[in-house]
Amino acid sequence: MLPLPTAIQAQHLSHTYPGKPPVVANDDVSFSVRQGEIFGLLGPNGAGKTTLISTLLGLVRPTSGDICIEGVDVIKEPDKVKELIGFLPQTGMPMRYIEVERALFFTGRLRGQSAPDAKQQSAALIDELGLGDYRRKYVNKLSGGYLRLTNFAMALMGRPRILFLDEPTNELDPHRRRIVWDMIAHLNDQEGLTCVLVTHNVLEAERVIQQVAVMRKGRIIASGTPGELKLSANQNSRVKLEFRLKEGETLPENLPPIWANVQTVRAGQYSLTIALDEMEAATALVVRHFGPERLDDFRIAPPSLEDIYLDLKDQNGNDYES
Repeated sequence: MLPLPTAIQAQHLSHTYPGKPPVVANDDVSFSVRQGEIFGLLGPNGAGKTTLISTLLGLVRPTSGDICIEGVDVIKEPDKVKELIGFLPQTGMPMRYIEVERALFFTGRLRGQSAPDAKQQSAALIDELGLGDYRRKYVNKLSGGYLRLTNFAMALMGRPRILFLDEPTNELDPHRRRIVWDMIAHLNDQEGLTCVLVTHNVLEAERVIQQVAVMRKGRIIASGTPGELKLSANQNSRVKLEFRLKEGETLPENLPPIWANVQTVRAGQYSLTIALDEMEAATALVVRHFGPERLDDFRIAPPSLEDIYLDLKDQNGNDYES
């Protein structure tokens, strides 16, 4: 199979905000996103993600470096690249003082859709996202969750070739978060949509992310597939043992050595990451010490992308700060 063409190519991007002292938001950032790929950009607040996205969108001019999106030089033709993309920022979008269905319709028209096409896509998105009861409600009167869904629908109008999503599931309940992730996966699978996803909700995003880059202090400190990151962190040879005790039960005072690194997730809930060859002994200890009558839940799973994200260290060996 031939490799997919590149949708986004960023080379040696840097951006420094003037001041005393100047603030380096992005520091020699290079990465690429292939067409039809869901690319996750992870990192703590202040890592430089927002500046990087703004630069990719042509909203901020980099101090140095080059960006090409679908063959368009973003620095030379920032307006042209806006024709190719949809964007969901963390903050609210325009058209807050009209009804939901009109906000979607006019967004589509502004992006070059014909009136029938914009009307058809608006109706489809309203149905798929469960916005039917709110279609004639003014956007600024919506609750946080329904406002987020409406903004997500607006980002999809015009069927952009590349979608930039900044914390798309903020303020959504679990059911509607699942709807959003499923729609992203469907559009990627069925229509080849390229998506750049910025999120702190790594556990949920792992369902759809195909490539990931982790930023810290303006630089990319790790990148690859989730599996590659786990392999580089030697996590493929480890498993996570998680268990929850029934109310009133506690851990024994003298824990066996194999449990030396047990972590308290919350009251009564514990987690332990162990080597594969220790799994049988650790499981036996849980059963021996507690048994079904004292356990409320018990599971074994490989480390998640979130575990890797939290465990990453920068090049100087300092712990990753969230």
